[in-house]
Amino acid sequence: MKEELANQITTVISEWRSDLHSLAERTDIVAINFGALKVFDGYAFYLSGHTWFDGHDLWLFGEAWEPSKNYISFGPDSLNLERLYVLETLEKVIKNELIQSPKMYKKLIVTVGLVDSDYKRLK
Repeated sequence: MKEELANQITTVISEWRSDLHSLAERTDIVAINFGALKVFDGYAFYLSGHTWFDGHDLWLFGEAWEPSKNYISFGPDSLNLERLYVLETLEKVIKNELIQSPKMYKKLIVTVGLVDSDYKRLK
């Protein structure tokens, strides 16, 4: 399962590609957060867009955008993964995404995190 997590995250981002392209054209969204949370049937991956960013956790409550399909489960096997591993893998994949598609994220603040912990600003 560990080897598959990065591939699963990459696949989800590919599925969000058209939503992310349309988001890049909007001027009201200034920050996006790629996140994961542990639910009863495994970790789920989500994306949220925000109209403001204060550098503290409060901006995360002001969600104003999400892709058409969100909160995508990695399945019950992901429950066996350590949360730190999930976070590190998510961060690694998103950093690669920023390198691969810089134009799409040019105007956005980009963060990653688990829902029950601090986020990390990548850009």
